[in-house]
Amino acid sequence: MAGIVLALSVGGLGACSAPVQERYFMLSPDEVNAPSEATTGAAVMGIGPIAIPSHLDRTQLVTRSSDNRLIINQFDRWAEPLDENIQRVLIENLDRRLHPQRIETFPWNSRDGVVWQVVVDFGQFERQPDGSVGMAARWKIVNFASGEIVVSERFSDTIIPRDTTTEATVAAMSILLGRLSDSISAAYRR
Repeated sequence: MAGIVLALSVGGLGACSAPVQERYFMLSPDEVNAPSEATTGAAVMGIGPIAIPSHLDRTQLVTRSSDNRLIINQFDRWAEPLDENIQRVLIENLDRRLHPQRIETFPWNSRDGVVWQVVVDFGQFERQPDGSVGMAARWKIVNFASGEIVVSERFSDTIIPRDTTTEATVAAMSILLGRLSDSISAAYRR
């Protein structure tokens, strides 16, 4: 009798608890339009490669609980690989700011006519222990034909999300990508 009561109790508990649903997130381009001095029809740009740290190269969103501890958010996931999502957003942002003749995604071939290559290496791009979202990246603009690095800079910025939700964190990350795009665009126009 005790075994039957236990089996019914466990079965009842399982029926009462709903499974946790995975949630999927994507970074988004901003709505910034090119300033009046933007060069319409500029040379063909190539975006990539985009490098992210190995700890961010996963389907789950990652946050920091301390400088040395990460939290893998099991049910909050990227809808596509993070490096691909970053590349797609940078392409859209830079296209709106610079209006190049065309933008190619890495890898491309010699027939694509890429003149300027934008390479970005992220060192950090996640929510921090204090609740802010931080980005640290090194980026460069390369003359693709000669291999000469024309501009090489570091970008570092933080933003406080509007609240503590994952959706607000991802929105803040998108804003930081917009600011990175501003930095690249300003250097490209120099």
